[in-house]
Amino acid sequence: MIKLSDYLDYLNNEIIQARKRADENAIAIAKEYAKHEYLKYFTAPRYALPSVKMEIPLKITDIDSDSKYNFKINEDQLIGELNDKIRLVNREKKLNISEITKRQIQNEDFKSLFKKLESTDQKFGKIPSSEVLKIDLKSKIKTLNTGVFRPQDGTTDEEVDELKDIFSTVLLNKYTLVNSKLNNIYIDPNTSAAEDKDKLFINLHVTMESEGLRIDSYKDKDGNDVEQITFE
Repeated sequence: MIKLSDYLDYLNNEIIQARKRADENAIAIAKEYAKHEYLKYFTAPRYALPSVKMEIPLKITDIDSDSKYNFKINEDQLIGELNDKIRLVNREKKLNISEITKRQIQNEDFKSLFKKLESTDQKFGKIPSSEVLKIDLKSKIKTLNTGVFRPQDGTTDEEVDELKDIFSTVLLNKYTLVNSKLNNIYIDPNTSAAEDKDKLFINLHVTMESEGLRIDSYKDKDGNDVEQITFE
């Protein structure tokens, strides 16, 4: 796995070295012409590469980016999403989790939770899924009014666990992406592996145009050595 920028730098350096070797070979040929009895009257051949075009398939292995998220709670929407998922879980898993009311999430535990999640607003970083998952939601869920669960037949713990997962999912959905900053793209030039058939591939179209430069050295009026770069 390498950075895309490092790979492009490698390609650029390889082409430069190829042109350098071609010029060195042209100079050697020119010297041979100069020494030859008849060839010295001819122009020594030199072949240039004014433009190099490449189409390279690449496999994207990772993308390093920083994103800015906004966390916003609308209590009515939150309750609606929680209860939709509670009804779905009750139906699919044969549970009896009671639906949540707005009043139940207005206690101090949940108010402090929402405030903590909103404190990360407008800051670059990864989506704080790990932070949400680390929150002790079980203890907060147990502060909801009594009667949310049926404390019988040993089902309470299962229902608490399910409601914790429901809260985690719904809270993560409250994060919206507002900005993103791409840092690095990591690629793998090897695209022939059988296990990579489902990976993300791109075709990189690269055109490198030839541009020459010359460095001339001379002394200024004070006798100092000066280098001047001229682009051709």
